[in-house]
Amino acid sequence: MTKRTTNSLYFNIKEQLLKQIQSGVYAVGEKLPTEADLCKMFSASRTTIRLALSELEVQDILERHQGKGTFVKRKELHLVQTRSFAEDVLMSGKEPTGKVIESKVIPAEMPLNEFLQVPLKAPINELLRVRYADNEPLLYETTYIPWSLAPGLASEYTDGSLFDFLESRYNLKAHRSVEQLKPVLADKTASKLLGVKEGSPCLQVKTFTYLADNTPLEYSFGVFRGDFPSYTIERHF
Repeated sequence: MTKRTTNSLYFNIKEQLLKQIQSGVYAVGEKLPTEADLCKMFSASRTTIRLALSELEVQDILERHQGKGTFVKRKELHLVQTRSFAEDVLMSGKEPTGKVIESKVIPAEMPLNEFLQVPLKAPINELLRVRYADNEPLLYETTYIPWSLAPGLASEYTDGSLFDFLESRYNLKAHRSVEQLKPVLADKTASKLLGVKEGSPCLQVKTFTYLADNTPLEYSFGVFRGDFPSYTIERHF
């Protein structure tokens, strides 16, 4: 089975499970069938089933309990995105800028290899950036992109829109993204990069971006400072 076929199959299974959850076949708090049972139900491999379950978990639709199984999670806020960070900041009347703090290539470890659907130890581009609004730090994020999709990215990308660079340099066009947001307290990294006090409120954002064939393009982990009056996140690729 090719990677493209696997991507299509796992996506279809994920969508079927999502429809079953939305229609009430599986209620909030209810346990899903085991991976073995799902393999039989969908005539799919355990790897494909795990990919489908992992994305539903990322979307905060499912949650796994060690030794107990996978359960439907209580619904949380879902944001649809149609603009870039720069466009959002510009629409608020501020000037967006960004700075690459660190860029390197790392081996894919768990669960990063699952998020990006690459083998364990496969090379991954890692970029640590701080994003600014009128030169004031607003967000820091660490982005991971498979080397197999964008070889040399860690050394070639310096500034500007990352997605524009990926499209122009590697012909990789982002198609859709899934984001998970939750309130957190600033740790030492957030305090250092965003200039906020340790323990102050922040907003954590995890982003999963896909190509049109559902191949994972990037995973990023970011933290917004919590003392800005509001955030509007809307993106279109």
